[in-house]
Amino acid sequence: MRRNHSIFYHTMLLTGVNVLLRGMSMLFQVYLAGRIGAAGLGLLQLILSVGGFAMTLGISGARVAVLYLSAEEFGHRRPYGVRSAVLHGLFYGAVCSALAACALYFGAGLAAERWIGDMRAVPALRLLALSLPANTFCAILGGYFTACGRIRHLAAVEVAERLIALALTFALLYWAGNDLARACCALVLGSALAAAVSAAWLLHLFLRATTAQKPPQPLHMPSRLLRLTAPLAVSDYLRAGLSTLEQFLIPWGLARAGGSQMRSMAAYGTICGMVFPVLMFPAAALYALSDLLVPELARADAEENEARIHMLTDRCLRIGALFAAGCAAIMLALADALGELLYQSTEAGFYLRLFAPTILFLYLDAIVDGMCKGLGQQLASARYNTLTSLLDVLLLYLLLPRFGVAGYYCSFVISHLVNFALSLRRLLRVTGYRPQGVFFAKTLLCACTAGLGCFCVTLPDLWAHMAARCAVFAVLLPFMLWMTGTLSRDDTRWLRGTFFPGGMRKKSVDTTGETPYNETESLAFRRKKYQRGIHP
Repeated sequence: MRRNHSIFYHTMLLTGVNVLLRGMSMLFQVYLAGRIGAAGLGLLQLILSVGGFAMTLGISGARVAVLYLSAEEFGHRRPYGVRSAVLHGLFYGAVCSALAACALYFGAGLAAERWIGDMRAVPALRLLALSLPANTFCAILGGYFTACGRIRHLAAVEVAERLIALALTFALLYWAGNDLARACCALVLGSALAAAVSAAWLLHLFLRATTAQKPPQPLHMPSRLLRLTAPLAVSDYLRAGLSTLEQFLIPWGLARAGGSQMRSMAAYGTICGMVFPVLMFPAAALYALSDLLVPELARADAEENEARIHMLTDRCLRIGALFAAGCAAIMLALADALGELLYQSTEAGFYLRLFAPTILFLYLDAIVDGMCKGLGQQLASARYNTLTSLLDVLLLYLLLPRFGVAGYYCSFVISHLVNFALSLRRLLRVTGYRPQGVFFAKTLLCACTAGLGCFCVTLPDLWAHMAARCAVFAVLLPFMLWMTGTLSRDDTRWLRGTFFPGGMRKKSVDTTGETPYNETESLAFRRKKYQRGIHP
């Protein structure tokens, strides 16, 4: 298979897996909403927020570091270097996850009392602590499989893990009955046992695929790993801590805005436990592409293949913008029906429509973040994430008690939009790519027109209503793209060659007709200047 098509097929495979996993998770979330209610979902989200912070402490930047080092060694054709990077990463992750697990296990009571405000969370937090090493190993080994292009093996393990987790969780929920504390334990325990199986499976596949070889020269892998993990870990700690603080500020601020503790927890559960899973469900394709862009761009960078770096930047931003605009428009058209159909809640539909326009930058930010990491801009991404998390915490503290949900919405939009703008600015400076403003304006116009056309169709039956609006959108969007000439001949030729590679002639250079970078200054030289701080 040609390499310029391998990233597409791997993306399609990961997209299919992510859609399947997210679909199962969303259906399970619907089941949980009926089982434990919105307030129960709010409590579960707070427990998982504490667990997510502990998971960040356990990984401490190891996944991104192993992914980057593995891709770099793979690009240099050094299999012994790949094995060394993964083994050093696993040892590093084992030490960090053990320390984080001890802290969470013995501090579960304090976290439940001071942070969550509900002692029923203690058993679930302790189970999360016991599952930290297995989850850390899964994350690190997943980075290796992604970097080396072994996507099928990773996809098979992820699907099996999710199926095992769902089966175990359903069985344990019968044991839990109507007890909310037991229900939270059932959810955590089912995922923990599945993660242990997944970690053992991935480790077996890794050891079987790699053999111990003596490198002809020292690789200096521990120092290389620490140079990556140290700043990433500090940034991740700050960001995870701030993100966890954000999650606790939301119900606190909503309560201060005039609601009771139960109503505030229910509103928090509706937004975070019902709306966001639906809102981010189509992003499975972009998150899969983002993961694959890290090793792909790292290999192109190691080979100093500037033409491929520019081609990937151009194609991913253009297709990502088209996908994000289409998803935002169709989500606006289907918001009320999805809220009623999935949760029997008009409130969920209202919040889904409210947050639908944020898809435009949330989805693109996933692509931009992956490209920045693949081009060695991890430190810049970490700085931006930390800065915007601080901004979000400040805005939540100031706006939530005064304006309630409106304050949360404003803080969410401002902080995520600033993060996207900073990351995009960094990507454009590093690659020298000049975005085509006309293309993005046409894309937005086409999506808005197709979305508005959907509102002309209204049917009493929910399923028929959604199907009719989807059909109208599926006809109008391609028609508008064709009428406005948004997709050029090069775009259609590339798409045709991607789906039917046998019918296209192999081309060695990009055919966009643009000069995307300054030819007097190489990409590697310009990036070194950025890393030395010559440019902001």
